[in-house]
Amino acid sequence: MPTEGAQTYAVIPLSVQKDEESYLVGDIDSGEFYQFPEVGVRILEMLRSGESAPAISAELAAEGGETFDVDGFVDELMAIGFVHPVGHRPSPAPAQIGSRDSRRIFYVDPRLARAVFAWPMLGCYFAIIAYALFCAIVDPRLRLNPNAFYTDTNRTALLLLILILSFIEVCLHETGHMLAAARRGVRSRYGIGNRLWMVVAESDLTGILALPKAQRYFPMLAGLLVDFLCAALLTLTLRALLSAGAGGFAIQLVQAVILQIFIGVTWQFNIFVKTDVYFVLCNYFSCPDLDRDARHYLRGLLYRATRGRLGEALSAARPRNLHGLRAFTAIWLFGRLGSLVVLFGVFLPTMAQYVESAVSLLRGPPAAFWMACDTIAYVAIMLTMLSAGMYLWLTQKEA
Repeated sequence: MPTEGAQTYAVIPLSVQKDEESYLVGDIDSGEFYQFPEVGVRILEMLRSGESAPAISAELAAEGGETFDVDGFVDELMAIGFVHPVGHRPSPAPAQIGSRDSRRIFYVDPRLARAVFAWPMLGCYFAIIAYALFCAIVDPRLRLNPNAFYTDTNRTALLLLILILSFIEVCLHETGHMLAAARRGVRSRYGIGNRLWMVVAESDLTGILALPKAQRYFPMLAGLLVDFLCAALLTLTLRALLSAGAGGFAIQLVQAVILQIFIGVTWQFNIFVKTDVYFVLCNYFSCPDLDRDARHYLRGLLYRATRGRLGEALSAARPRNLHGLRAFTAIWLFGRLGSLVVLFGVFLPTMAQYVESAVSLLRGPPAAFWMACDTIAYVAIMLTMLSAGMYLWLTQKEA
């Protein structure tokens, strides 16, 4: 029974998906999903029906069982934007507004998406991948060339072509994700983002969290399938070029793009940033956002270490898998520290060596002038990409 004069709440449209012993509850528009116990879902339904927090507390107490802090839970629901007092329309968080404005909605007819990923088509994709792998085993010239990125001449031309072809491949990777989601009728958002200081094309598949757990894996892994398919097709292209006696630059370009694809595949296993494998792990362990939870956990540790001067207090609710969260937090922290070591210990010193080489060439014979300009342009492109990614990283709240 509603308590007279007590505050009632409006509940926004939410997706509620049973996930083992708990429920995955979230707002598809904002991309915010959380794990709730069964009693939490029940409280949401009671709030939606117009009951107040005191009335819900009284009803739960009358039923006996474990005590639940309804007032605290309602405060948390308001903080994350799932409920708001009746008559007080909430305003979207600035971060969410920016996110919605910066990404475009991707929608395709689910029938087309199902055709692209029909079982016969999947069989063809895997057959192409298997054939390319067989060719690479038989012919050593088709295997990965770890030196494909290096050249003494035409550095800028090679870099620009690699960037253009790699960008096309990355777009295909993201399209694979979004088509696999569309196969289940889920719309996606796509745009340009960053992983630390690296600029990336990215798709937002938050909507798949409204699907049953088992149906989320294929959209998460479809991008990797596209990567392997592209690498296979390029390997067969390389085979044709070698048979036709193509020039060395064309051979090196194809080898470089294949190498870049496989570097991208290994990058997906860097779970300390939000890669494909990260989302697979989140789904497997039934945790909507390990990255967010690791940040909150670290802020809580900082709060305790500084006696409340920095960070924020940890939530009273104990994480479902505290040991798993601690393990991921350690990976998250050391992975990012390792990335900084690579940036300042490898990448920037390498760029400095290129600059020194260009300066030496400028002081040399006139014939070396254009090689120096080529090297300088190469370094300028690399540092411009780094600067753009660093800007995105430092100006975003979380990345």
